[in-house]
Amino acid sequence: MALRAYDVSLWGFFRFHGPDAKKFLQGLVTADLNKLKAGICLPACVLTPKGLLVADCELYEETPETVLAVTRPQAAIGFLAAFEKKITLSDSTLKALRSEQAWLIVGSGFGRGLPWTRLSEPARLLLGVDPPEDADFLTDEEFESLRVNAGFPWFGADMNAESLPLEARQDAAISMDKGCYMGQETVSRIVFRGHVNKTLMGIRFGGESAAAGAGVLRAGQEIGRVTSSAGAVGLAMIRYDDAITGAKVSVEGRSAELFLFSAWPKPLSKPA
Repeated sequence: MALRAYDVSLWGFFRFHGPDAKKFLQGLVTADLNKLKAGICLPACVLTPKGLLVADCELYEETPETVLAVTRPQAAIGFLAAFEKKITLSDSTLKALRSEQAWLIVGSGFGRGLPWTRLSEPARLLLGVDPPEDADFLTDEEFESLRVNAGFPWFGADMNAESLPLEARQDAAISMDKGCYMGQETVSRIVFRGHVNKTLMGIRFGGESAAAGAGVLRAGQEIGRVTSSAGAVGLAMIRYDDAITGAKVSVEGRSAELFLFSAWPKPLSKPA
């Protein structure tokens, strides 16, 4: 299949640079920066002190003293606000890369750029240069189909500033082995003492999916709402007790079934 290019210039791109850039981020994001190496895409979240989502992001080591953070458009302002005052207390700097063009190149056999591991297909981020001349261009609808079918939650649709990271299937972005970070107390309390009240699930329709916002019913009772959809597949935020793989539900009179995307990690549990 030919390479496909999607314009992601409106995403948030931020560069942290300085001798303590990784140490600075280690105390503020959910991921363990000790795992960040060249060529690695490290998922992470930024949380409020109460444990609510500010942004989901991917982190990349550009040099031993430079970290690139990538996030979605509706999370970019909150991401910047979370760091721009705190960075002045460190020996590092933060720069928002507002002027660079950026492309997501989807398809195998393309070796330039940075790995972006959020889709079911190989993809790489290409910053500051034109896409390959032979690449086809993805429309917004085509990219939406790729990301929904991969089960990738989107900030501003499937999760927002009122979401807990564990509601939004952000388990792979959270380290249970590192030291303190912003919002850790809430995450630990959920993992060690209970569970979230609602959680994202995949929802598969027999035909065309329902639009975002549609209520999901089980045995005639509303248990959640569709948050994204594409083709016959969608994402839905479902009440925890009803988030059962294989559960039969209905949405606007259409039959559907709940499922887990294969790309989703197992829920976090207490360390052994």
